[in-house]
Amino acid sequence: MTKVYDWLINYINSNIPLLGEPIPAFGEGATFTATEIIIPIVFLFLVNLLGNLVRATLINRILPRYVHDRKTVLSIGNTTKYTLLVIGVAFLLTAIGLNEDSELNYSFTRDSDGNPDLTLFSIARLAFFMTLLVFLSGKLKSIFVKQILSKYSDDIGVSQSIGTIIQYFIIIVGAFVVIQNSGINLGSLNVLAGALGVGIGFGLQNIANNFISGLIILFERPIKVGDRIEVGNVSGDVVKISSRASTVNTNDNISIIIPNSDLINKQVINWSHNDRRIRYHVPVGVSYKEDPAIIKKVLLEVADANKDVLKRPAPDVLFVGYGDSSIDFDLLIWTSSYIDKPIILKSQLYYEIFEKFKEHGIEIPYPQRDLHLKSGWTNTDKPLK
Repeated sequence: MTKVYDWLINYINSNIPLLGEPIPAFGEGATFTATEIIIPIVFLFLVNLLGNLVRATLINRILPRYVHDRKTVLSIGNTTKYTLLVIGVAFLLTAIGLNEDSELNYSFTRDSDGNPDLTLFSIARLAFFMTLLVFLSGKLKSIFVKQILSKYSDDIGVSQSIGTIIQYFIIIVGAFVVIQNSGINLGSLNVLAGALGVGIGFGLQNIANNFISGLIILFERPIKVGDRIEVGNVSGDVVKISSRASTVNTNDNISIIIPNSDLINKQVINWSHNDRRIRYHVPVGVSYKEDPAIIKKVLLEVADANKDVLKRPAPDVLFVGYGDSSIDFDLLIWTSSYIDKPIILKSQLYYEIFEKFKEHGIEIPYPQRDLHLKSGWTNTDKPLK
């Protein structure tokens, strides 16, 4: 690459003498030519043009055939473009002399023969490919979950768990491949690995604990994406399970980040672990003069008329006792659509019950208390002697 660059510089300077005129630069005796500025600019322009062409082709022609999520399509197209730009800049830097032999390529360690072992450029290259690996594995997970697993399973939680495990596997295998081909001697990382081990043992205990807990959640699946859970005072839907923490979205659309270790070590109520059908209790009290058989019939009519109340298992009404001012009933209903909003379903039923009671002339009592006053006497009430 360097030979091609130098040949192109000499060819242009020899055929266009105006561009080959030396221009003083910083440093004693240092000069450069206009060609050495124009060629990198033109090269970067062409690389950017190529990146835009590849991006447009991927977004408009190729990816829509296989990926239905528009956001994922745009993300892959943009990533491809910027990857080409980074590779182009790397080629350009190599061509102008910023390669492994450059003085700027600082060596952190050397082998027994004195050769560079761990250099600045090798670390930068490793960081670039690792970032690209993590990003692409995330996009592959999204495509795998939304387009492949969704065809075979309606349980989004199971699909997310399988997709995350596959993503971790790709990252681990890809990391080994990238490190082995990065030019870094793994033996030179012994000191770094030892320091990292000490750090995990002391300062990173919580991170390691949460990561292992995340793996347990993915494999054992006590909770999964889409479940309705309660942890302490937090109640909401699980929307994301990552390596360190899980995200729970409440009914008020507030996202709460819960460390994975809390989901393993603390008591977790999972409302939809085995089945998304949940039974709710709707207590109702009526006057003592009402007929319990009629009350049961009216309550069942209200439950049967609500489309969000399941017909199987069927609703039921229990006569639960005699209250201070009313006879008390408990309407038992099953639902699978209002797991996350029980208050809304109960509100709908109470509205309908009120209208039905008014239609049938059924009285809903208010609390009543009988107050008995006893007359007493004091010293002033005693007869005088």
